[in-house]
Amino acid sequence: MEGYNQYTGEIEIVKEANANIIDSGSDKDKALINVLRNEVSQLKATNAFLNVKIQSLRENHLPYVFLVEDDYDTTQIITEILHDDYNIIDVGNGIEALSILRKIGKAGSNVKRIDTILLDVNLPGMCGFTLCHEIKKKMRLNIPIIVCTGRNTKRDVMRAIGAGAEDYIIKPFQEKTLTSKVAKWTKTRKRSPVR
Repeated sequence: MEGYNQYTGEIEIVKEANANIIDSGSDKDKALINVLRNEVSQLKATNAFLNVKIQSLRENHLPYVFLVEDDYDTTQIITEILHDDYNIIDVGNGIEALSILRKIGKAGSNVKRIDTILLDVNLPGMCGFTLCHEIKKKMRLNIPIIVCTGRNTKRDVMRAIGAGAEDYIIKPFQEKTLTSKVAKWTKTRKRSPVR
C-alpha cells in the first residue's frame, strides 16, 4: 500500500483516540493520548535515525557506478536496473564527467570512489571515445570502463577498446547483459588499486 509504513497504524490510533477524547473530555483519556503521541514521536525519530544509518551503510558498502549518459530515459532505465545493488552517480556530458573524476576522493568532493564507469559515446561537450582516452591514458585511472552505446560496428568496438575501455554493450541491451557486465568489472575493480 503506497504511503503506508509500520507507523501509519499507530498514527491512525492516535487520531481516532483524539477524536474520542474531544467527546469524552476525561483526564485519564487525555493522559493516554499524550503517552501515545510521545510513543509515536519516538518511533518516528527512531525510524528517521535508522533510515540515515541504512543510507550510510549503503553508501559505504555498495559499489559505485559512474553513469555518463545524456539521454534521460536511458539514465532512468539503467538506474532502475542497477539501484538495488549499486550507488549510481550520473552526469549528462563528458566535461562534467572529467571534472568529477579529477576530484575523486579529494577534500570537498562528494565522490569518494568510483568502481565502474558506464559510458555513452554520443555525449555533448566531449565524445565518449575521447573521454575514455582521457580517463585511461592521460589521467591513468584504473577504473573499468564499459562503453554503452547504440553504435554497433566493429570499428566502434575497436575504437572503444583502443581508447581503454574494458567492455562494450550495444543499445538496446538486455537487462542481464548490463547487470552481468557491471558485476564482472566491479568485482575486478575491488581486487585492484585506483591508480
